[in-house]
Amino acid sequence: MKSVLVIGSGGRCHAIVDALHRSPSVGKIYCAQGNPGIAQLAEPVPCKETDIETLRDWAIEKHIDLTVVGPEVPLAMGIVDEFRKAGLAIFGHTKSATRIESSKSFAKVVMQKAGVLTAAYRPFTDYDEALQYVVSRPLPAVIKYDGLAAGKGVVVAGTIEEAKAALQDMLANNTFGSDKVIIEDYLEGPEFSLMCFVSGRQVVAMPPAQDHKRAFDNDKGPNTGGMGAYTPLPFITKEDEQFAIEHIIQPVADLMADEGCPLSGVLYGGLMKTKDGIKVIEFNARFGDPETEVVLPLLESDIYPMLYNVATGGELPSLSWSKKAALGVVLASKGYPGHYDKGAVITGAESFEGIIYHMGTKQENGQLLTAGGRVMMAVAVADSIVEAHRQVYGQLPQIHCPNLFYRNDIAHQALDRTQQPVILDGKLMSQQIKEELHRQVEQLTNAGNRAPALAVILVGENPASKTYVNGKIKACAATGIQSHLVALPESATEQELLQHIETLNQDSTIDGILVQLPLPKHINPDNVINAIAPEKDVDAFHPLNVAELWNGKPGLVPCTPQGIMYMLKSENIQLDGKVAVVVGRSNIVGKPIAKLLLDQNATVIMAHSHTKDLESITRMADILVVAVGKKHCIGPQHVKQGAVVIDVGINRDTDGKLYGDVDYEKVRPLASYITPVPGGVGPMTIAMLLENTLQCYKQRNNIK
Repeated sequence: MKSVLVIGSGGRCHAIVDALHRSPSVGKIYCAQGNPGIAQLAEPVPCKETDIETLRDWAIEKHIDLTVVGPEVPLAMGIVDEFRKAGLAIFGHTKSATRIESSKSFAKVVMQKAGVLTAAYRPFTDYDEALQYVVSRPLPAVIKYDGLAAGKGVVVAGTIEEAKAALQDMLANNTFGSDKVIIEDYLEGPEFSLMCFVSGRQVVAMPPAQDHKRAFDNDKGPNTGGMGAYTPLPFITKEDEQFAIEHIIQPVADLMADEGCPLSGVLYGGLMKTKDGIKVIEFNARFGDPETEVVLPLLESDIYPMLYNVATGGELPSLSWSKKAALGVVLASKGYPGHYDKGAVITGAESFEGIIYHMGTKQENGQLLTAGGRVMMAVAVADSIVEAHRQVYGQLPQIHCPNLFYRNDIAHQALDRTQQPVILDGKLMSQQIKEELHRQVEQLTNAGNRAPALAVILVGENPASKTYVNGKIKACAATGIQSHLVALPESATEQELLQHIETLNQDSTIDGILVQLPLPKHINPDNVINAIAPEKDVDAFHPLNVAELWNGKPGLVPCTPQGIMYMLKSENIQLDGKVAVVVGRSNIVGKPIAKLLLDQNATVIMAHSHTKDLESITRMADILVVAVGKKHCIGPQHVKQGAVVIDVGINRDTDGKLYGDVDYEKVRPLASYITPVPGGVGPMTIAMLLENTLQCYKQRNNIK
């Protein structure tokens, strides 16, 4: 059994240690310096990754069979050269070969010599010359610090002000150390990472992955070391991957060998699929972070022979990879990549069902604490990107730390192409219900019975109310149910309305009564609802009907909640054990749907649009029902990935267009099921209204 020393302390090294721990070839693993997560799999070595001589002497003393270098800094310092001088096997590039990452201008020269497609560029050391060049060119401009910058030394400047700030940072302030930048032409297209094991001219590719560099959702904010990653990529074909290997990675490996600085580790290609083909954004000389954390969990082969043969120049073995998908989300300290505090307590990570890779943590007095900018990465492996996404985001709320944040849209480019949420289409479902109602009504009339009858009362000239009433009258005609419209002027008194209701209560030919809401302000809707005979209240808003629902007595279910339940059951959406959040606490929708969901063993939380910390509450929801009547009060920041989203608050804007409580277009990419606007609950409400009318008719006439 082989002994291995891994050098590094972040999530990338945790993933490498994890892969080695699965290796049947490996017995003992050491890690310098490691972290609390790595310490569960490897023995920590209290030595900094930059203390090369001490590490070398320790490896000799312990008779280490193989050393694996994770981060780029010790590679750029020449750790591989020192270890090999001492006769030690070490996986990683020499100092000379590491220039493919440590010098952007060197990498550009290599690409030019190798005939590799990349963005046109110019190097600069003078601030004024660099700024003049940016001003003379179309924006945006890509400004890169020439040396190592932990993934943060790239600015895509969309304005001259942003360019000035970046150049000031890199050239005048020497934020990253030296005083050289390169300015590239801006390329467009999806980016992806292709990591390859390279030994001289031998190349073995790993599955491509995609990193998310920007700090915040929708690719906003400053560049970071990476906020999450996933694989596979639906927009990268096998042909794309093969092209990248044959026309980018292989030519660079060959040229580096020809130049006398052969590669002997991982060559990471940061690539972009542009309209003109695949081009290189950058090269790294080591495993990517956070790509390694989603790629290596899919490795089914023994990793040790690959690492050892790369280190020693042997023949590289082929590798077997799982066909599953992996997705990881980085939890970072608030303020990262700028100033951030350390020492915040983290709880709940141990209950995450998946993989937690530690990136910047420490253990102190039995507590897990934050100790870096990027703190940990939560990874799920599943049958698809959609499922992996649901697993990770479904569990992230159980990891508690007041000083952590994460992006909510990792894999958004893939989900845009793979996840088309199931539309809870009320129009389609209501049509099916109305067809069945038509069949039943036809049977009744053919048997000599009269058709059921619904009376609809409209007060005033509200255009939206008129539209809804017309829809209900049309639905009655489609099912064979008789409709009676009672239209009263805006000036009608409450007493006049109550008298019309009492007349309909006494009319034996009327089976259901509906008063279209909202009513004019001078009429109390509670008095109106109370006036309708409970046995004819097809909306089931009468207090007695709502009370019977809660008491479990048979009776009418309010038509909107009933329609919601019909849609959920029609799609076989699991409710047992799920968390349902109902925003809106009215007797019309909120409370009845909460009761119906509780009856299905869901955990129900009720909220209001003004509830404190509404975002954190709604993001807990597997089922999110919104019934407020406030335009777009629910946006993507409120919705957990994979949630079922049901919008009941449909209204008309001043221009007559329908809108909902939910910002449909923005929320749709997050949802697994969603009601569209306007084809959601509205049509189902009408269908349930007519179904209740038929039920009232049957009860009054003792028909089963």
